[in-house]
Amino acid sequence: MKESILIGLLQNAALLIAFSMLYQNFWIKHEGPKSISEKIIAGLVLSSIGIILMSTPWMMVPGITFDMRSVLLSVAGLFFGPIPTVIAMLATGIVRLSIGGSGLWMGLAVIITSGSIGLLWRKFRPNWKSNNYYMELLALGLAVHLIMFALTVLLPPDMMFPTFKVIAIPLIFIYAPVTMLLGILMVNQYKNWQNELAQFKLQEYERRFTQILESGNVLSLMLNNDGTINFCNDYLLRITGYEREEVMGKNWFEVFVPDDNRRKLMELFFAGMKTNEFSKNFENPILTKTGEELYILWNNIALKSDEREVLGSASIGVNITESKRHEKMLEEKNAEIEAQNEEYKKINQELRQAKEQAEQSDRLKSAFLANMSHEIRTPMNSILGFSDLLKESKLTSEKQQQYIAVIEHSGKRMLNIIDDIVLISKIESGNVEIHNFKCNINEQIVRIYDLFKEEIAQKGIDFSYKNALLDSEAIINTDDEKIYAVLVNLIKNAIKFTHKGSVEFGYILKKDSVPAELEFFVRDTGEGVRQEQKELIFERFRQGSEALNRNYEGAGLGLTISKAFVEMLGGRIWVESEIGTTIFYFTTPYGIK
Repeated sequence: MKESILIGLLQNAALLIAFSMLYQNFWIKHEGPKSISEKIIAGLVLSSIGIILMSTPWMMVPGITFDMRSVLLSVAGLFFGPIPTVIAMLATGIVRLSIGGSGLWMGLAVIITSGSIGLLWRKFRPNWKSNNYYMELLALGLAVHLIMFALTVLLPPDMMFPTFKVIAIPLIFIYAPVTMLLGILMVNQYKNWQNELAQFKLQEYERRFTQILESGNVLSLMLNNDGTINFCNDYLLRITGYEREEVMGKNWFEVFVPDDNRRKLMELFFAGMKTNEFSKNFENPILTKTGEELYILWNNIALKSDEREVLGSASIGVNITESKRHEKMLEEKNAEIEAQNEEYKKINQELRQAKEQAEQSDRLKSAFLANMSHEIRTPMNSILGFSDLLKESKLTSEKQQQYIAVIEHSGKRMLNIIDDIVLISKIESGNVEIHNFKCNINEQIVRIYDLFKEEIAQKGIDFSYKNALLDSEAIINTDDEKIYAVLVNLIKNAIKFTHKGSVEFGYILKKDSVPAELEFFVRDTGEGVRQEQKELIFERFRQGSEALNRNYEGAGLGLTISKAFVEMLGGRIWVESEIGTTIFYFTTPYGIK
């Protein structure tokens, strides 16, 4: 008896495996919708397997036989669909009718419910493969065979309870697991075939892709999802100098990408693996075997399986190295041209400034010559006019002295103008030299004070000086004539423009300067210097007022001469002015050796 059960189980197992082979080799290998004839043929084959199953039952107890038609029909309904399953149900039903016996109605009911449950499961659980299909298949097996267990009520009363006792354990612990195992086997067959199909398609795509790319001078490359090289064409190998065996299976980024770009490109590649998208028209350099850089313009796509799984990337590249070199040459040429343009702009600006300065110099010279003509003509007219007046015989002694004084004043004025013109000419031609001797600054300050005190007293303004050093400390090594000339010019200006108040001059020692220096000053309470005049008044041919009808005489060369002398001595000169106070400063090194 046990041998009969074992033989029956083996026979049924073999038939169920044949059933799964039918699914693998006939059903799933034909893609797309099945024709009616294919479905009918499948139904007939399923019917044959079902009939053979019914013809090879096994007996656990006398009078009660088992076969696995319920497993066959429920799984057929789930995997093959309505037409093949209904045909199998009809064929096995007819055979069961022909067998007859006391279990006829239960047998027919099992055939109908098993196939129907499989079909209903297929209809209302269409995505069962994408979930936990192990549990789905086990649940299907339990549902089918629990209903089969319930169908024992269709047996004659005397057979109902014995049958109920006998089939309970096999249905739960054999039939339901067998349903699950058969379903798992067929799901795996489906997945394996899909993988084989995807691989076949990929190989076919690669073959076609290779044939196309090998015919042109473009780079073609395929990378696996870890960045290793799966394919590259001969053109890529030819321009980089590698042999195929040197690069196949190697990491693209480690072999071909320069160090400074490697990390960035690897991050972009693996990001593309995750998002299923790659940058198109992407440009980057690659290295040849000898280390030369080539520039490639890539167009990248993701390679995917039918289940949308990213398998790697495919890239087509164009060698744009020559274009990049030409572009670089153009950029360098453009940069050179731009630099030349900037240089030309600078030269033009300098020429424009030189032209403006020349024109301004011409205007200033014209104004200066007009001023000099006016300044010389005025005292000359006075000299000539009063000389004629002296010829009159009726002049009193007092009038004569008065006219002589005017002539002397005009002569001195004209002499000062001529002296200034000669001096500025010498300065311009570089014929003025510095002669340093030891001198006492305090004595020079006092001498200048004595020179102007009577003239200033006549104007009714205060006049004072300030010496910051003791006589023993005031002896320095300098050109005292230049210092004397600067101070005299500045004090003359102060007297000219001050009508009330005071004039003060002197110096202080600036110990914090490096080297130490004397800072001279001339302070007055005259009209002051406007802000825009503070720099102009030291230039050649410039005055605070350049009009011929100004109220003050002078050639306007005193400050220019003073500035030249101060700079010759190694110092600087400037003016600070506000309402009611004007101070001219100049410095000279405190040379005591």
